[in-house]
Amino acid sequence: MPSRRAILAAAGASAFGTLAGCGGRDASEETATNPTTAANETSTTTAPADHEPFPPDATSFEADLVRGVTVDHPPRFAATLTNEGNKAFTVMCGFAPPFSVTTLDAVDGDASLFCYPVAPEARQHVRAVARFGENATDAPDLPPESRADECWRVTGSYATDDVAYARTLAAGESLRVAYDVYTYGDGPCLPDGDYRATSGASAFPGTSADGPETKWTYGVTFACRDGSVTGVTGSGVREVALTDE
Repeated sequence: MPSRRAILAAAGASAFGTLAGCGGRDASEETATNPTTAANETSTTTAPADHEPFPPDATSFEADLVRGVTVDHPPRFAATLTNEGNKAFTVMCGFAPPFSVTTLDAVDGDASLFCYPVAPEARQHVRAVARFGENATDAPDLPPESRADECWRVTGSYATDDVAYARTLAAGESLRVAYDVYTYGDGPCLPDGDYRATSGASAFPGTSADGPETKWTYGVTFACRDGSVTGVTGSGVREVALTDE
């Protein structure tokens, strides 16, 4: 079975390393707006001169199980970042806001689960790649059209684009992304255990990605028992100090 290191990083690492993520909607399938790359985004709003860094305790991060595994589809979970305060903030995120990951890794052991985003605008940044000595046409399809050995399974190597998106959340507004989850590799299907992944964002007060910057991190725990998903939980939002990087 491939180790978690078999996932290929995109050329040119993100400034956050494994921290990335941001895009919103009310339902779990996809984000509400078309993503705009931060490099091409121009703000027309001037933030107050006296604004302060946006505190993580004015936000919440939650994860929930959208559907379990069946013969017709893999399990799906969603992750949501919410502005719980009374002022707007802007977050700079990776390819699948607000939670950009490719694997959930076992807390104990080397098993991993592959995470494939549901929204087309996020899926365009994740692709299978041929291994050394293989033709490009040998790369596995994403997403798998059917189960293999009675298991929703993904094998091979994958790359993600090194992109960042800016999203503004007004008071009470949320960003949400959904992922389908697959057993990664040729081992047992959804091996028992707890699996975790961490993502994050750079946060700015107001409606543009400038001014005082705060780096946040948050994560998801995905629990499997007896071939089923028994729970999905999200961590709180934590500020990342410079000494943590």
